[in-house]
Amino acid sequence: MAFDPLSIRSSFPILNQMAHGHPLVYLDNAATTQKPLCVLDAIQDYYRNTNANVHRGAHFLSDKATSQFEVARQTVARFIRAPQDSHVIWTKGTTEAINMLAYGLEHLLEKDDEILITSLEHHANLVPWQQLANRTGAVLRILPMEVDGQWKAEYEPYFTQKTRIFAATHISNAIGVSTPLKTMLNLAKQQGAITLVDGAQAVAHYSVDVEELDCDFYVFSGHKMYGPTGIGVLYGKTPALEALSPYQTGGEMVRKVSYQTTEFNDLPYRLEAGTPNIEGAIGLVAACDFIEEQDRKALLDWEQSLAAHVYKRLFHNENIKIHSPENNTTLVSLSVPNIHILDLNAYLDSQGVGVRSGSHCAQPLMTTLGIEGTLRASFACYNTMEEADRFCDVLIEAIDLLGED
Repeated sequence: MAFDPLSIRSSFPILNQMAHGHPLVYLDNAATTQKPLCVLDAIQDYYRNTNANVHRGAHFLSDKATSQFEVARQTVARFIRAPQDSHVIWTKGTTEAINMLAYGLEHLLEKDDEILITSLEHHANLVPWQQLANRTGAVLRILPMEVDGQWKAEYEPYFTQKTRIFAATHISNAIGVSTPLKTMLNLAKQQGAITLVDGAQAVAHYSVDVEELDCDFYVFSGHKMYGPTGIGVLYGKTPALEALSPYQTGGEMVRKVSYQTTEFNDLPYRLEAGTPNIEGAIGLVAACDFIEEQDRKALLDWEQSLAAHVYKRLFHNENIKIHSPENNTTLVSLSVPNIHILDLNAYLDSQGVGVRSGSHCAQPLMTTLGIEGTLRASFACYNTMEEADRFCDVLIEAIDLLGED
């Protein structure tokens, strides 16, 4: 492979430690990625040399902080190929961004309108729409996927004249399946629906071009792409953002206030109430720069090769059921009949291997698959083939030991 993970592991000192007496193997990257030194340095530098509130002050440090904060917005806009900086709204993460939309679009829905999502969705892209439907009398419809992880051949009938909102994940966090976004987004737009893509699992691996996708909204979190926690992005086209009622009100998002009325600010500020996560935005820029400095194709090929290697090693094991695809994914999601995934997780952890077990905040999907949850190993640019093999070896060892009980 052209990509060498060892060349960048030195940027992630957290990986060089022991866990329960074993070298740490961190394979929970779909939950959160580790942070490179450049991100840590950027945050520390902000607090050491710049710390001040943005936009409101008229002094040296405030001007400096405001400049860095707005440059961060410009950088993130370029990272996702957004045409204008004002298309980038800062949020706490994907979950807050989707809640902002579910609240801000409420005034556009009427009884019996339809909100369409897929059966792959994380709870963050399900519960807000469910609650919106409950508040408005709209109907939440589910575009189903087959039990074997394949999309139904005929999903066009799910897009109707009643479809007002279509929200879909870019890539499933639970089983690594990609959504045929272009086709689905085109069908939604033919019906005049507002479209949202949850890109939380995509931005660390794929080059995202929101103009090419042509969705109304695209959301993601910084902590899943080597950035800090507590910072995320809501991208929106200008007309779509202007249609949103502000999710929060108060300082920063106003232009003029009296005791009787309030005049809201222009985009993007009208959707950003209160003091923002300034250091988070600056740290996210460092994460974007870190990703952009890599050979993106080689990086993705490496991560997918790790997942494919694990898939091939485990596929023929009669004790293991793999729920993720063989190719074009950066994770392996599996279950072992008659052994609880939490027991497998505990054994792996005792051997220094960190993975994720459970429903992955996708309980309806697990019900569709006929299981309670899966064990998920997810890969990032700093993972090695030796770590992939270590996961397989310890998992098989766990099955042999636990299966005897």
